[in-house]
Amino acid sequence: MRQQAVIQAMGGGLLGTLLQTIMVYSVVPMLTGQSMDMAAMLEYPCALSMLAHFLSGSVIFPLGYMFLPSQYFPDSPVLKGILWAVLLWCVAEGILAPMLGAGVFSAAFGGFPAAMRALLGYLVYGATLGGIAGVAAPQRKCTLRAV
Repeated sequence: MRQQAVIQAMGGGLLGTLLQTIMVYSVVPMLTGQSMDMAAMLEYPCALSMLAHFLSGSVIFPLGYMFLPSQYFPDSPVLKGILWAVLLWCVAEGILAPMLGAGVFSAAFGGFPAAMRALLGYLVYGATLGGIAGVAAPQRKCTLRAV
């Protein structure tokens, strides 16, 4: 894997994380009148939560995106990023949220509507990541050759 591709993916992840954070702290509360800051609602230290958020969004998730096998996903990098973000959202809402005390699909914070607002942030993240890093992702298409 080229170093430039990794740097490009991490840059896309960082920008996507910034845009997702803007969605969580600015856009969605303005539209709905409700905060989505789960760390503050659960009384976790905000600085530590934001560090984990940015580390996972700009390093761990972009590397996971790059290692997705391309033959199982559409050719569109943005669509691939969105599908990756939906997978991340499912893990966050189905496993991580209950572990943090928010319940499955954020039941403690408004249920499915709250989970849908979180999905909006994830979709922005995935589209940004895929749009920037998608071109750099390694192509692993299998081809059969006639002998």
